Amino acid sequence: MIKTARFVPVTYVPPSRKDIGGRLLIENYNIHMTETTSKLLQDAELFGLTAMGDGTTICKYPLTNVLFAGGHEHQALIDVIDSSDHMAFGGAKDARYIASKIMPLMEDIDPKKESFDMVVFDGAANVQKAVRVIAARFPKLIVCK
Repeated sequence: MIKTARFVPVTYVPPSRKDIGGRLLIENYNIHMTETTSKLLQDAELFGLTAMGDGTTICKYPLTNVLFAGGHEHQALIDVIDSSDHMAFGGAKDARYIASKIMPLMEDIDPKKESFDMVVFDGAANVQKAVRVIAARFPKLIVCK
């Protein structure tokens, strides 16, 4: 790296910490998600797509991890849903709420609802009900506990 740095022009100004933590981070994230989505969709009609996830509470923050997998992308973290605000206003992580958070993520990847064929979550009753709600909208789904 030091050898390469010798060829940097004197006029070069490195990015600020705000740039690194702001626009460059967002740009890097967008590139990563574009590549991930491309891998997920590659041969999705042949291999199908799987939605996976699990709920947890970390330091009093109610979170739900949502991952997708396909034939060429075996695990892709799509979102970590923070339900703090929802629960602070008296909401619950019930089936309707969970489904309302996961379905848009699935529809972004598979708007025709033809590729998702499996959803795998834990056995919590609210999550299993949410998966049944999702399955009603995605006709090819196999529901697994």
